[in-house]
Amino acid sequence: MGKFGAAEDPEAAFDSALKESVTEFSAKLRRFDPIRLIEVARLAFLPMTHEGAVSVDPAASAAQLELLALVALASQQEESTDTSSHQAAVGDQEMSHFVSDAREELDKLLHLAQLRSLAGADRNDKLALVSLLIQGGEVWMRNSSYPEMVETTNRALLDGEPNVRAALVAELGFDSSDALTVLDACHDIQIASMNGRMDAMRSTMLQAMASGKADDALMERARSGFMTMFEPDADAASVAVEDVVAHTGVLEERVRAVIERFRLDLGETSTAQVVDAFSTGKNPLRVRPLIVGANGRMILPHPALNVFAVRENLEEHLKKSAVWSKYAKHRGDLLESRTRVALSRVLPGAHYRDAFEYYVPADSIEAANADSAKYTKRVEGDHLVLLDDVAIIVEDKAVALSALSRGGKAARIRTDLTGIITKAAAQAGRMRDGIERDGGLRIEGEGWVDLSHIREIHTIAVSLDDLSTVLTATAELVRAGLLSVDNIPWTVSLHDLELITELAARPAEFLLYLRRRRNPDVTVMFSAPDELDLFLYFFEKGLWVEPDPALLRAAFPFAPEPTVSELRRYRSQTPTLVTSRTDTLDQWFHTKNRAGTGFASAPKPTMAPCPAAPLVDELQSQNATGWLSIGATLLSGDWNVQQKFARHADDLLDNPLPNGQGRSLAVPITGSIDPAEGWLFVWATRPAGEDALFTEKKTRGYLRAKKHQLNLPRGVAFLYDEQTRSLLGAFYDGHIGPLDRTLTATLSSLRPPSDFQRTIHLNAKQPPRGTRSTPRQKRNR
Repeated sequence: MGKFGAAEDPEAAFDSALKESVTEFSAKLRRFDPIRLIEVARLAFLPMTHEGAVSVDPAASAAQLELLALVALASQQEESTDTSSHQAAVGDQEMSHFVSDAREELDKLLHLAQLRSLAGADRNDKLALVSLLIQGGEVWMRNSSYPEMVETTNRALLDGEPNVRAALVAELGFDSSDALTVLDACHDIQIASMNGRMDAMRSTMLQAMASGKADDALMERARSGFMTMFEPDADAASVAVEDVVAHTGVLEERVRAVIERFRLDLGETSTAQVVDAFSTGKNPLRVRPLIVGANGRMILPHPALNVFAVRENLEEHLKKSAVWSKYAKHRGDLLESRTRVALSRVLPGAHYRDAFEYYVPADSIEAANADSAKYTKRVEGDHLVLLDDVAIIVEDKAVALSALSRGGKAARIRTDLTGIITKAAAQAGRMRDGIERDGGLRIEGEGWVDLSHIREIHTIAVSLDDLSTVLTATAELVRAGLLSVDNIPWTVSLHDLELITELAARPAEFLLYLRRRRNPDVTVMFSAPDELDLFLYFFEKGLWVEPDPALLRAAFPFAPEPTVSELRRYRSQTPTLVTSRTDTLDQWFHTKNRAGTGFASAPKPTMAPCPAAPLVDELQSQNATGWLSIGATLLSGDWNVQQKFARHADDLLDNPLPNGQGRSLAVPITGSIDPAEGWLFVWATRPAGEDALFTEKKTRGYLRAKKHQLNLPRGVAFLYDEQTRSLLGAFYDGHIGPLDRTLTATLSSLRPPSDFQRTIHLNAKQPPRGTRSTPRQKRNR
């Protein structure tokens, strides 16, 4: 950057340097047989481990291997001399040394290309960074979702609709299962061949060492075995059609049809063109990952692209087929059903409406009328999930990002992302607005559904396509005009949603993540290449952003003036790039089904210790009204705040009043600058002999009156019995209207809001496991 960035035309300077580097690199590898070179690079670049173990190797790079393979093949086409003559001139270990040094050169090519794209980006194009993120993801990332999950989805998509499967067999000669089986078989056979070479090398070495004498023939066999292990000939490194047929049992004509469909064809593409295409996201191996030599034998650089290639390649064909409309509908139905199953894991007992129709104003006149019974425009909704005072609106988008978008074409990126993200956000926001404006929805077939009790609404946009680098860049989507700052849904892929709902140990964790993930400040302060990195960071440290103390005071006038330390802490916040946190997740995912296999399972990633968790779980087990939103609010505090929450009941029960009256403690919760997100928590006790109904009525009355005094929309009172110390009940209150006369009269007896010297400010920066955070705030009794 320092060398070329200061040039008069940085883009041209980077381009010139890239072309020169490509020419130099291509010249060095032309003397090698591409098939043999790819096998040597596979051994060097891919993570290798014993069967049953999981390899986590940060140095492994599919991108380097793919680019090396493409340049080698393009260079072979450019070289007029017979390849075999070059191969004969290659000395022992020469390819291994070349591949070892090639890492740095390949990185140089990729970095120069990336810097060229950065230098050439239009600073006035609000989509420029989104485009660069997409390109970067295409170049560097493989398997943002676990291939096992994608394979399950692919089979359900492409083989789950009988008409689609029949069309593939009739038109291409195979179905998606055949395609994946053949591609996977190539990798399996290549691994078996490598293991066979390793066993032969080991056997020869042992014989040489056991002989105890100088045997030239034996030593030559040992040396040859060692070299063959790491630098085999082209036939030993590749796979024959007959091998695949024998390995899979798939009919030969189907195997050949799959090979023909998925074989790489570079045509007359030059090395410079190959690098240009690869570095801008147009990777030809993405949909055709199989390399076939002149003799018909095959090699698969790596298996990471198999499941993605099958779906994208076959969808490419289906778009021109008569069954495309059936496939598109099946794709949407599958996404909706899988989304529903995922949500049911973290929202038990909720009421679901799926694929329903409701009414909205057709124009501004109907909207101004405010008579929801007379709305005439009927629209569709994918999911509306209701649980007590929480509504979650979900829109599913099964469309995929096109090859043009992945290649960085800005106009197509806007079109595709509008269809995937913007449209979903608008549809979810329309339903949210209707609930907030009218207090309910008129649903086709049901009539008016009263939702005036809803106090918290979240919107989610679920994509069938994996767009990790885009979906986590929410701030850039807002900047590009694809999302509005007042309507930010959680945009997530289906596979990430399924994993997150499996990882969340309790529903309250999921709701808290929704609150944090949709916070506009969070979208600016935290960025990550992958949704799961953000979720695991939330598990570790809370994904918390300090709100502006001045705005917090404006939203909650009873709060004291912000202190100097609070203002300093707020101003000292800086944006955080959340780096990879998925190593433990990888270990758990790949070992979770090992019961009875003899291998140990890795622990499942969990949220940092939560002292309030027992109370959260008890509220859920009692099915207390509002248990989900109350639980999420309890978990939102940092370790120190939660510890106080967990002690409040014991503090009151350990110190009963001598006059036989119950005790109470009121704590306002103000962790956001939005007044609608304020809470009042009350801990109260029932003394011995006091009538249960009287205590409940008194506690509920105090909760509502105090909440009204502080202008807080929601609250809960935890009532404990002084004799048994058990939780008698959690009384939720979401009332926001005027008080009745009886409660109005009690307002004068309440302590004034100014008596709250410090509210609970939910600084949820979770400490590491086994440690405690430093106290940040004192709560007011």
